[in-house]
Amino acid sequence: MGAIGRASSALTFLWSSAQAHPKKAAFGAGLILPLAFAPFFLLPIFYIAYGVFLGLWARADNLKAVLGLGWWFGFGQFFVGLIWMGEAFLVEAEHFLWLLPFAITLLPAGLAIFPAVAAGLAFWGRRHFGLTGVPAALLMCLSLALAAYLRSTILTGLPWNLPAMGWASWLYLAQPVAFIGVHGLSLMALISAALLPLAGRARFVAILLPLVAGCLSWVQLHGRDTPPATDTTLIVMQPNIAQRDKWQPEQRQAHIEKTFRLTRMAVAQAPDVDLVIWPETALPALIDEGPGFGERLRALYPADIGRRPYLLTGAIRREVGVSRTAFFNSALLWSGEGNLLARSDKHHLVPFGEYLPMQDWLEALGLEQLTRLRGGYSAGQAHARLSAAGLPDMGLLICYEAIFPSLSGGAPRPDVLINITNDGWFGHSIGPYQHIALARLRAIEQGLPFIRSANTGISAGFDARGRLLQNLALGEAGSLTIRLPGALPPTPYARYGDALFFGLCFFVLGVIGLRNRLRDSRG
Repeated sequence: MGAIGRASSALTFLWSSAQAHPKKAAFGAGLILPLAFAPFFLLPIFYIAYGVFLGLWARADNLKAVLGLGWWFGFGQFFVGLIWMGEAFLVEAEHFLWLLPFAITLLPAGLAIFPAVAAGLAFWGRRHFGLTGVPAALLMCLSLALAAYLRSTILTGLPWNLPAMGWASWLYLAQPVAFIGVHGLSLMALISAALLPLAGRARFVAILLPLVAGCLSWVQLHGRDTPPATDTTLIVMQPNIAQRDKWQPEQRQAHIEKTFRLTRMAVAQAPDVDLVIWPETALPALIDEGPGFGERLRALYPADIGRRPYLLTGAIRREVGVSRTAFFNSALLWSGEGNLLARSDKHHLVPFGEYLPMQDWLEALGLEQLTRLRGGYSAGQAHARLSAAGLPDMGLLICYEAIFPSLSGGAPRPDVLINITNDGWFGHSIGPYQHIALARLRAIEQGLPFIRSANTGISAGFDARGRLLQNLALGEAGSLTIRLPGALPPTPYARYGDALFFGLCFFVLGVIGLRNRLRDSRG
């Protein structure tokens, strides 16, 4: 027996075992699915995991079994794919270690409800309309894609490790997001995975879909419409300050000195720089209160420098009111002379990280968010834009705002998207790799260059097609000097948002209805 025969026999045995223990098999398929995402990028795993799950769903004969399959598949996926969140509870383990088991199990358990409900609704539709074969598979894919969309939007939303990331982690499969968005790409990828095990024209379509995505990507990446670089030069800083040390009183001054020293060295090597970018909450201080930071910034540059670059930095700021003091996670734009010119505040805050749902009630019970800030952070306005003389219009995305497609759009359209973040909470886990893989898609969706400054990494620059320009590795201190790429005209997604995704959903529904009517007419 040759190698192909042995592989076929092994797959047959595994599939027989999966059918004998469907819930365990669904759980196992979910456990391996994150291997298809960053930083592993094992595309065949995407097809294996979804192939097993969808095959089990197609053979289930009652609603309870289907709901169980969906939940166990989702729990396995989110348990492994989000296990890195546990790192945040180790930063101040003396306060939060007791919450670690709950965090890494309850969140995946809750998120698993989405694929469970999707499987249940598709099962009802399959039974109610008598769907089999390709129409049934398409209905399940449609239900999963819509469930992923809802997961991304309701209850503050968490569009993390969407089905699209099996494809979107590869630049030559990611370009369709400029047209149909990440949710449309999820639907395409799911259909490809669902139809591949089927015979005949279904398998042909399964292979055709990634070929279409690849051809479209090749045209996009090698077309003649690539805009030239602008005249703006940026320095992106990555100070690499460990989160557990950052706010220690005895180390704060050393962290401030390190950040200024690295910046001085970077500017000395690029005297024509226009803008220096520091990451989220770059310094452990309220830098906009009093003249100290402005004076220090002005003194940073040599007296004979021809042009003092602007500084964009993340910072905590506060507004003192009569009844309470509000705190904001902000981006501050400073002139080279040390004057604060503009600011924007984070709009989409991290639940349980930057605020608590029912903040006052949970605080009264003794609970606190990871930042341990009494009262939590307050939210700013969405679609913030910052600019100054000689600078491009900048769309600001603070921390995980970069994973939400809706926050990258809006009018007026910026010239560049800038993401300042601090993934230092998550150490050297898979989290920062997943984060930047998701964030890169905003460049492709909007047709805008994307610049990212992360405290401990991964800092990077991408052009308007999502091509990597430069990056700094996770855990490395240093800087990037980047000539800002030009922006493309607004993409279809930038113009119409998820309307094109919903149009694709209606098209798939039409195909399901047409196939079903053809079957009935033949019957």
